[in-house]
Amino acid sequence: MKCGIFKRLKADNRDLALAEQYVVPRLGTSGEREKFLRRALAQEPDDPELLTAMGFLYQSQGKLQKSRQLYERALQFDPLETAAATNLGVIDAQTGNLEEAAKLWEAAFQRQPGNIVIGLNLSKVLWQEGRQAKAREEIKRVLEFNPDLPEAEGLLQEWSKHPPESIQH
Repeated sequence: MKCGIFKRLKADNRDLALAEQYVVPRLGTSGEREKFLRRALAQEPDDPELLTAMGFLYQSQGKLQKSRQLYERALQFDPLETAAATNLGVIDAQTGNLEEAAKLWEAAFQRQPGNIVIGLNLSKVLWQEGRQAKAREEIKRVLEFNPDLPEAEGLLQEWSKHPPESIQH
């Protein structure tokens, strides 16, 4: 009797593309990864995970507009696709749209409160926006799941020196 993962031994284009993107990315070139992803997307154009993987590939190449489109499309098919939301938030933060980045990261951090990258990014953006109380709250949530995280401890210590009214927004 075969169970779970072993029920299907033959890999399809989707499996190969995702493996090439996430499991063995250093073995192939970005052109090879793109080829696998395009082939898989041709068969499954509405697959949020494939769209996110292609978006990440473009983002790593600096093709932010293409990347943004793919992440947004992934989120249309699966609004809970955390990787798409997180990476789209990175693009928004890099382009100065901190409010949208915060919205994306707040939702993603709600779904994955143990994800320190999302929590740290969210906290920093909230602080930059002048939402000090919320930034402190979120950095404390990061520390709940990662109590010895030096970066989070350092931010909280630094921020405790500043009363909320001392920060301009």
